[in-house]
Amino acid sequence: MSVRKVASVVFFAASLVGGVACSYASPGMGTNLGIRSQVATNAQGGQFRVAPILRDRVDFWKDVFTKYTSKQVVVHHRDFPQIRFGVLDFSDEARTMNAVQFERYKDRGEAEAVANIKRQLLALSQGDDPQTPFQRQAVELLKRIPGGPEKYKKIVDDDLVRTQTGIRERYAEAVRRAWKYMPVMEQIFVAEYGLPKELTRIPFIESSFDYTAYSSVGAAGIWQFMPRTARAHRLLVGRYVDERRDPLKATRAAAEYLRGAYSSLGAWPLAITSYNHGVGGVRAKVKKAGTNDLAVMIEDPNERFFGFASTNFYPEFLAALEIFEEHEKYFPEIPVQPPLRVYSYPIQASASVASVARQLNVPMEALKDANYALLDPVWRGAARIPAGYVLRVPVEYQRPGVVIAPDTMAKPPEVVAVSQGSSQATHRVARGESLIGIAKRYNTSVDRLMALNRLQKATVKPGQVLVVRAAEPARKQPVQQAQAAKASQRGSGSVIPSPIEQANAAEPDAPEAKGPTGSPKGTTYTVRSGDSLFTIGEKMGTSVATLKKANRLKGTKLVVGQVLVVPKK
Repeated sequence: MSVRKVASVVFFAASLVGGVACSYASPGMGTNLGIRSQVATNAQGGQFRVAPILRDRVDFWKDVFTKYTSKQVVVHHRDFPQIRFGVLDFSDEARTMNAVQFERYKDRGEAEAVANIKRQLLALSQGDDPQTPFQRQAVELLKRIPGGPEKYKKIVDDDLVRTQTGIRERYAEAVRRAWKYMPVMEQIFVAEYGLPKELTRIPFIESSFDYTAYSSVGAAGIWQFMPRTARAHRLLVGRYVDERRDPLKATRAAAEYLRGAYSSLGAWPLAITSYNHGVGGVRAKVKKAGTNDLAVMIEDPNERFFGFASTNFYPEFLAALEIFEEHEKYFPEIPVQPPLRVYSYPIQASASVASVARQLNVPMEALKDANYALLDPVWRGAARIPAGYVLRVPVEYQRPGVVIAPDTMAKPPEVVAVSQGSSQATHRVARGESLIGIAKRYNTSVDRLMALNRLQKATVKPGQVLVVRAAEPARKQPVQQAQAAKASQRGSGSVIPSPIEQANAAEPDAPEAKGPTGSPKGTTYTVRSGDSLFTIGEKMGTSVATLKKANRLKGTKLVVGQVLVVPKK
């Protein structure tokens, strides 16, 4: 069968493309440029309603995510992917070829199919009447794009025939992985930042919820932060610890970014698009378009305001939103998974992961699965878990009261406990270190270190021992046990404790705070690393609103060492 004849039957089954055997599935065209009469909404509705002109574009991505497999390729219009020229199905060939053979075969099939389509579009650009079934279909599909026969030539000249491989298998794994942290991610967005929980679906399109993901340009984690952006949101990006891979710390950073983007741009579609395109970039495009209606910008028939990725970022998000809401419909083979339930263990003295696993009697793989921020050198034993790192341990391995001893065969730990039952710790200054660097390392401030060590100047010398954390009363084992029992009663549907990274231990008894008249107003709480108003409220049995009012807080930002008043009930 000739190449030209094959292209004419691109919407029909069982064809041969230039000697490459494959089959063409039904394209599921929808309507031209995604226009439908009804107002379709996702299950959430409200602020994430799918605009009518976006419906077919959203459905295109839903099909890519849930219908088409890695053995199927959609051939579509680059600017308007809902215009589908056909679907190549290589499933039969995949069963008989090895991976290398199959990829070569598939690439060849795609290239020849695209060439066939372009050839027939060029014929239409001459002004001739459509002669083949494909040409007649193409004329109908492209009616809503303005222009005469020259528009067909533009598709060829601008390389607007694109292929998209299905990712159903990968997306299924993303759904399976998402349950691990999704409940606490939603809690962070809603309770701590006052943001819609639907925003936690962005990692589906950013990383497929691959907690260890790195992109070709260096973005990492489920939220795909670049190093510079991560550091701007106080995430550590180092040789041994990369907090971009910490799902919860990265989630808080993403919440901060999205809250700021929404405040700047004034609409969620624009704020979400900025996650891919940047706030300044989106603002510039809005100004150029003369509208802040993203749907209108995306479906403008005459001008492309964004590149392919940014144009489709919000429609892909809407598709992910609907899929997760009805995951049992699209992925019935994947039951709801229980979330990861952990307790946290602050590492006061740097230690090897093997030593920690042995002392806590935790399998190495269980530790690795709960601590994505620790990088490969740590797991290989080439580096140690740094002092100050908060280790997460699955609750089934919980051992309250265990104190990690420093490695006996390793170099002296950089942080050592000063006395039994005390949380005071010290740091021995190494050559080249500064007070600023030490403060950053221990998540504190230069002023705090100077006050703890009664320093007159912000200078230190090698060998000098600094107090980096003041002593606190020992925690009470009975309270720990009571909290663990209470947490276990919540069942597998929640993360223990809440949120996931908080240590399963009570705060030290706090002195009673007095008001101006001397009457008791409540207790105090000293903010610690990882605390938020929500988690403090959970511990102290109060609400975020009550804490903000009692402490005259305008926002939710806290500083380590800050003392909060916790009113009595």
